[in-house]
Amino acid sequence: ILIFTEPYNMNSEIFRSLLTHGACITFCVIVARAALKFKDITDALAFYGVYHREPMNQLIHFFGVPAIIWSALVFLAHVPFSNAMKISVPGAPKHSITYATLTAAGYIIFYLKIDPYPGGILYAPFIYLYYITAVRLVIKDRQGMLKKTDNLHPEIKIHSSGRVLKMAAIVHFLAWYVQIHPGHQIIEGAAPAITQSFGGALTSAPLFAFYEGLWLLGINLPLKEQTKLLVDQYTKELCKNEGA
Repeated sequence: ILIFTEPYNMNSEIFRSLLTHGACITFCVIVARAALKFKDITDALAFYGVYHREPMNQLIHFFGVPAIIWSALVFLAHVPFSNAMKISVPGAPKHSITYATLTAAGYIIFYLKIDPYPGGILYAPFIYLYYITAVRLVIKDRQGMLKKTDNLHPEIKIHSSGRVLKMAAIVHFLAWYVQIHPGHQIIEGAAPAITQSFGGALTSAPLFAFYEGLWLLGINLPLKEQTKLLVDQYTKELCKNEGA
């Protein structure tokens, strides 16, 4: 690992830090802005449903979307929003507030706002589970690195060994791949929702995938019918605009 073989460079460390924080802030802003555009739960689900009509593609997204959100939280959990601000939550050691903290909290607040029950309150524990498992992985990785270095390089701030990031990157890539290639190009035969709005897709996809499971269990079926009607309306409008 380069961090132990190259001389410590304060300027490059600052540059990497600024670049990393910039990327995290951009991600959070994109998701937040997209969330504010949705009027209600039906609007959010219908936006995503337009691009996900085939049952097999929906099944792929049922597993693929959580994998994307979880791996994204692993990435974000590496970057502290403030080292001075620590939190203690059930299931995870005391840790700094990171961009993963802000993102997970944002998702929960947004879903509780547009659909308090059953979607928001039932899905909140899953987002929390994604968050604490991501945090635990990152903390465990850093603790292992600290033990290995044995304080031989006190001037170096150890962010991770890279193993957890690589694992998350593989999960993230595979999740996107199975959704875009088999899911959309082969099964759906249509472009994914990210071509319409990257932020909108990231915002609505998790709850849409979750609701596919709820509807399969017979929960909140009236919302399914309302969403289907709006999906048909949005599809007609989309086809009309493309044909214009």
